[in-house]
Amino acid sequence: MKYFRSLAASILIVSTVITGCGGEEQAPPKQEENKTAVEAKIAEGTSIKSELVYAGQVKPNDTVNVMSKASGQVSKVNYDVGDTVKAGDIMFTLDQKDIQDQIKQLQAQLNVSDASVKSAQTNLAHVDGGQNQTQELSLKTAVENAEKEKENAATSYENAKISIENAKIAVKTATDNVENSKATLDNVTEKYNNMKILYNAGTITKSDFDSTELAYTQAQKAYDTARNSLANSQNALTTAQNSLSQSENSVKRAETAYEQAKENYNIYVNKTTGENRETAQAGVNSAVASKQSIQTQISILRSTLNDTAVKAPISGVITSKNISETNMVSAQSAPFVIEDMSKVTVDVNISEKLINVISQGQEVDVTIPTIGDYVIKGRIKTITPSADNTKTYPVKIEIDNGNGTIKPGMFAEIHFVESQKDNTIVVPRNTVLENGEDKYVYVIENNKAVKKNVETGVDNGDEIEIISGVSFGENIIVKGQSYVHDGSDVNIVGGSDTEGKNDNQAASAREEE
Repeated sequence: MKYFRSLAASILIVSTVITGCGGEEQAPPKQEENKTAVEAKIAEGTSIKSELVYAGQVKPNDTVNVMSKASGQVSKVNYDVGDTVKAGDIMFTLDQKDIQDQIKQLQAQLNVSDASVKSAQTNLAHVDGGQNQTQELSLKTAVENAEKEKENAATSYENAKISIENAKIAVKTATDNVENSKATLDNVTEKYNNMKILYNAGTITKSDFDSTELAYTQAQKAYDTARNSLANSQNALTTAQNSLSQSENSVKRAETAYEQAKENYNIYVNKTTGENRETAQAGVNSAVASKQSIQTQISILRSTLNDTAVKAPISGVITSKNISETNMVSAQSAPFVIEDMSKVTVDVNISEKLINVISQGQEVDVTIPTIGDYVIKGRIKTITPSADNTKTYPVKIEIDNGNGTIKPGMFAEIHFVESQKDNTIVVPRNTVLENGEDKYVYVIENNKAVKKNVETGVDNGDEIEIISGVSFGENIIVKGQSYVHDGSDVNIVGGSDTEGKNDNQAASAREEE
């Protein structure tokens, strides 16, 4: 009985407390309707573009082989791989001694030719006048001088022939040395390869193998030395042959000058005022022609002398060097390669989708992963208007590279804008749902999802343009759209909808508070 009285008292106390705090009895709280949580975005004007990306290899703006117009032995090399040069810098120089000697020889002949011209002109003048003893002596002296020059030229010619014979002997000796050293190298190479197999198999000691390897190395060096000696001997033979040809020409000119001097003298001594005048004029013409021929040869040799200082044809960076002092070079070799990297280019082949979209001079975005993830601006330099055998269109992109960061050989990605729209409605790509051929989105009206069919435009894979079906200012569901249907109650939990909540949403929010 005490238990039940206590329980009744407790019930009475609780009942009294509730009635006293609340006055009237409170109704139970309302049950909140089921709403789908979504994120929304207000439709507003923005930009979208669709890009196609092509990859290509970076190339220098220009690549030039530095060639020598003259052949000869290198006397000095001024640059190495990696050096930066300016157009006109002297890359290397050739030995000038042979050319200078030839110029001196021709200059001496020119002096004789000058005397012949003056003598012929004087003779022509005296054909119309009286005999002059002083002039006769001058003509006789010219004959004597011409005879000495002829003798000197003949001596030079004989010396040149001796030089050729010596050069031929040297070539023969060098050829024998090459053949002998090659035979030795072949024998040592075979032994080296056999010993290497035995050494690798553990059959012989390292000491035995090292001895064979040393012999192989020495034989290889001896063979290379013999080949270089042969090349130098052959070049020396060529030089001697050129000298012989020059000496032969000198002999002919000296003989011509001598005969001309004698003829001038005879015309003067045995002058007749009629017929001899024509002969005297011909003598002048011949002497002048001979002089001009020598002057031409001197001019050519001086030009060749200038060519011994080989200059950089463009500004850039040296990427290849195949020359050293004392080497022989010819007009067919390329001792240096210079690349202009102040600008670089990238060649890509685009599809027909882009060929009528892009234009020459248009700016494009370029990314080169090896130097960073930032965007570099490039420019479309050329567009080939017809497709190649791959059915694509070659396009060249030019990129400024003043700081030299971009290196030829790097791979670049070229971003071409396929299409672009401004001040249009853009949403994430998965915002637009599809049912067959129909495309639609959900917008929020009075806290409900409303289905709207739309027409889309530019699609870049991440975002898509809505052309029609939605107006600026409407609240588009961008997350959770797959979980609602037309008329579903929704609860906005994120997105850019804060400023776009309608009055019902705001009231609902206040009621929930």
